[in-house]
Amino acid sequence: MKHFVFLALAFGMAAPSMAQKHKLEQTPQIPESSRTSTLRALHNAHDGSERPMAPINSTYTSETTHEVIRELVIERQVIGITQYDLQSNASIDDRMAGSGDAVSAAWTQSLETGAFDDRGTGYNFYDGELWGEQPLERLEDVRVGWPSILHMGNGTEVVITHEASGDFTAPLVMMTSPAGQEQWLQSTIPGGAINDLGTPLGNLWPRAAVGGINDEIIHLICVTTPVGNAGDDPNAVYQGQDGALLYYRSFDYGSNWEMMTFPEIDSTQFGGFSGDAYAIHARDGVVAFAVFNNLADSFVMVSEDAGDNWEYHTLVDFPVDLYQIDSGLPDSLGVDIDGDGLTQEFFTSDGSGDIHVDVNGTVHCTFGGMFVADTDTIDTQYSFFPGTNLLEYWRPDFDEDSTATIAGALDYDGNGTLDILDDIADYGGGLASIPSIASDEDGHLFVSYSAVMETHDSGLQNFRHVFVVNSEDAGDSWNTDTPCDLTPDVDFDLYEAVFASMSPDVEEHLEIVYQRDFEPGLHVRGDLDPVDLNEMVHLRVPKLDLDECSDIDFEDWVGIAEGFKPGQVQLYPNPSSAWAELIIDRPGAHDVRVLDVEGRQHMSWTTTGIVEKFDVRTLPAGMYFVELAQGAQRTIVRLAVQ
Repeated sequence: MKHFVFLALAFGMAAPSMAQKHKLEQTPQIPESSRTSTLRALHNAHDGSERPMAPINSTYTSETTHEVIRELVIERQVIGITQYDLQSNASIDDRMAGSGDAVSAAWTQSLETGAFDDRGTGYNFYDGELWGEQPLERLEDVRVGWPSILHMGNGTEVVITHEASGDFTAPLVMMTSPAGQEQWLQSTIPGGAINDLGTPLGNLWPRAAVGGINDEIIHLICVTTPVGNAGDDPNAVYQGQDGALLYYRSFDYGSNWEMMTFPEIDSTQFGGFSGDAYAIHARDGVVAFAVFNNLADSFVMVSEDAGDNWEYHTLVDFPVDLYQIDSGLPDSLGVDIDGDGLTQEFFTSDGSGDIHVDVNGTVHCTFGGMFVADTDTIDTQYSFFPGTNLLEYWRPDFDEDSTATIAGALDYDGNGTLDILDDIADYGGGLASIPSIASDEDGHLFVSYSAVMETHDSGLQNFRHVFVVNSEDAGDSWNTDTPCDLTPDVDFDLYEAVFASMSPDVEEHLEIVYQRDFEPGLHVRGDLDPVDLNEMVHLRVPKLDLDECSDIDFEDWVGIAEGFKPGQVQLYPNPSSAWAELIIDRPGAHDVRVLDVEGRQHMSWTTTGIVEKFDVRTLPAGMYFVELAQGAQRTIVRLAVQ
């Protein structure tokens, strides 16, 4: 019988001897009245087809550059923006690569609304002193999404995405460039999946890692386009699986590829796999990937010979093999988490997790815990419990089907209950979810994750912050009682911080990129909130100062006007025929004027916002100057009106 917990503030130290099936009574929980289920979306978004049409909300506040937490100084910078706010359906890709004076970041970006036709990879590079200008265009010349970014041993960086043109036979897209040079070359990764009709099947939601003695081997996993994402075309089934998991590798920096499938996870064991519900990492000759299922076993595959041979490990043993929705799960094997007297809830993963190989070749895995149910056997759907509050950890020396709890959302008032609003922003996971793992040369481990804040809400839903926990003994114990909140709302009253991804290799700093905005939940799916501008934020966190994570103070801009720097003021679209967005990536109030070429003023206002959307339809076609002033400092950008 599987018994797991709803975690709050009081945690025990996790160790291999403690990896077990926990009981609900051992830790504080959200109230039983709040443990309600919600229907799970059966198809993951891959082309932005879930697009609620709503006006953009352009209310923003000023940005600061550094935050001080006792002796912990976190460098922070907005490195990009996007209006497409779904960075992952479940597990986050490796969206950062490198460390020190060569750090790269990638994310799914769109600066349009509606169909998000310009969707692609947003990219930025840090050279040890400065990030580049915030990108306004994607890397690729086709519509793509879901980038994984890698640094290769020959100095090349690689970005791998899936095409989102609507063609379910499309291959994966690969971009390569000398690191930081932005001399991008575009190619495709040849597919290998052929359906029974002889038609090539496309691949979606890739995850990639680099390994080999000289960091020359690319390891990649993805799934074939599921039937539901291929317009319900039954011919999308591959070798009996609806969404077959494929493994690719290249021994020559991505020039040539070979494909592999695994008998341990074929159609006799799994009916198919959900996009984004997996992760991969490699180091030298060790490569490992994990799959985080909802209604099937979650597992880890490990190879110690660069992908030639593999060993299967069970993370979570789901009670029914090859379970079909609406078949009905056995009451006698479940647990009663909602207090209704029926044992019909089953522990599983929430689909979000990460896997990591440290410098000693040891594999580490973490994932969000979840409970699911399928009590309505005629609705063609099943339910999950978003109030589940577990972040689980596993290592190969744990027993099969055993994990340790290392983190969760915190019980800040110490009353033994998580007091959050019943309407939980829908990311498809639990209250502590979307983890990312990194390690340093000493084997110290760091896990970031997004967790619901008991103390911060919009009046309708609770916000999430990004936390990090760490282990100095290879995962034997964790600072579970004192996780570090990396995104505290001291300089602004309510940020939503999600989709954090760490560069896997830590030197002096944790390099983290995450997405933030001002509303819990998503526009593209889930809550279907109004479209809004989301910032991609980089955090540079000194690893040695993580213990000094309280009594937060800020080095705020205090009103002395600083000179404008390149890239801090941008206009989009330009030329414009209806609306223009003025993006001001610097703190403080600014006086804005729109002047024609004769110097006549047509508009003026003062703003402390990051984004100002203004109507240019009243302006005659021609060239204009948009002037920003802050004290004695001024800058001008040109605007063409069509």
